[in-house]
Amino acid sequence: MPVLRTNILANYAGQVWMALMGVVFIPLYIKLLGMEAFGLVGLMLSIQALSMLFDLGMGGVLNRELARRVHNASAAHTLGDLVRTFEWLVWPIALMIVAVVWLASGPLANHWLHPEHLSRAATAHAIAIMGLAVALQWPSSFYANGLSGLERQPALNMINAGFATLRGAGVLAVLYWVSPTISAFMWWYAAMGACQSLVSAAALWRLLPTGPQQRSAFRATELRAAGRFAGGLVAIMALSIMLTQLDRIVISAMLPLAELGYFSLAMSVAAGMGRMIQPMFNALYPRYSRLVSLDQQDSLTHLYHLSNQCLAVVVAAVASVLMIFGRDVLYLWTGDAATATRLALPLSILVAGTAFNGLMNLPYALQLAHGWTRLTAGTNLVALALGIPFCIWAVGHHGIVGAAWLWFAINLAFVAVGIPLMHRRLLHGEMVRWYVQDILPPAIAATVVTLLASRLFPALPRSLEGLFQLAVVSGATLLSAAVAAPLVRDLARQQLAEWFASRR
Repeated sequence: MPVLRTNILANYAGQVWMALMGVVFIPLYIKLLGMEAFGLVGLMLSIQALSMLFDLGMGGVLNRELARRVHNASAAHTLGDLVRTFEWLVWPIALMIVAVVWLASGPLANHWLHPEHLSRAATAHAIAIMGLAVALQWPSSFYANGLSGLERQPALNMINAGFATLRGAGVLAVLYWVSPTISAFMWWYAAMGACQSLVSAAALWRLLPTGPQQRSAFRATELRAAGRFAGGLVAIMALSIMLTQLDRIVISAMLPLAELGYFSLAMSVAAGMGRMIQPMFNALYPRYSRLVSLDQQDSLTHLYHLSNQCLAVVVAAVASVLMIFGRDVLYLWTGDAATATRLALPLSILVAGTAFNGLMNLPYALQLAHGWTRLTAGTNLVALALGIPFCIWAVGHHGIVGAAWLWFAINLAFVAVGIPLMHRRLLHGEMVRWYVQDILPPAIAATVVTLLASRLFPALPRSLEGLFQLAVVSGATLLSAAVAAPLVRDLARQQLAEWFASRR
């Protein structure tokens, strides 16, 4: 448990910093590039997500298998072969991504997007460089899965946080002193993506516990053994990526490119909240996998509920503040009152959807730990079939607000339907406890405190006083959510008792 706690804390520190680097400079990007060019940044994020379709389940298989084998003396010697086998696929696929995006750059610029100020040629050129940037960073996710499977979250987060800083802050220097263009922006991202992939690869190979005389090699047997689980992951990933990118794809096809920029701005804030969720998944998925392989059911059940309560505390606190104080947060961040007012409603809806999505992360990790992928693939397929016509109608009639409602509805359905279906097979009998003890108390406490705070601070000024008031509200909300979660409360009491005992 101390290692797990260290990994979670390291994950949170890294993800908080990455979230900060991902959003703090966005107003400056918009100022230097314009909202339309920033829409292309949003397109890059969509292409980056779509590129994960080419992962073919390799990252998830690597994560699970390293977690299962690393503490098994009879299987530890196979780790190097596993990584080397997948490496023979990862880098050629990255080259293929470059070619695919380059070939698509002209049609996207001329027939799909609707730029009003950027020329078609400049747009196509930026998309071509965008493909290089996405492809060069793409292998880093594979190596990140490997480091996560080894439970080396401190090293992984040091790498991710470092390159998030170099990307976010470094590109400002490029825009200010080299060229304030979207092409320069993409070239810098390409350079940082290449460096991150190479550093991540070196870190994984250095930390991999292989024998001193062993030379790792490609093994076709590893691919065959991973086939069924990887196939399920591919289905899940393909459907989930299409679901998460459906709104932006429809917006880019039906609305001006600047509207994609506004939607990307709101999504950046919601995605920042998502980064508060990812550390729990990264740290707990390998531990769930290990407990499942050892058949330690009681330990798994306790850890499942404790981790879900910890997650619910963070999700409830962050989501309630962003939903109720959304306009104030946007105004404090951007300094643009008109933009803050325009995006307040879609931001609140997107944050609510992201909160529901976040609550499904640990149940999903439990499914993967058992090698069960059919449930998530099936629910994603149904959601996509219903979501496509709804999204087209909603964007056509309500613009980016309609796209936000799609995200909310899909994730609400996952929580309402997916959890009961999962607990019919895994941890049978624990569903009611998940809803009633793990999720509801922190959510209710955080919502009540934030609503009361909104009566005390109806409008936050854009000043240090406003930042202080927001920090006080956020702290009070987080504390109330933590106190309301029974297992989190017990863990805090235990930690305090141990701390006082050590001081004597």
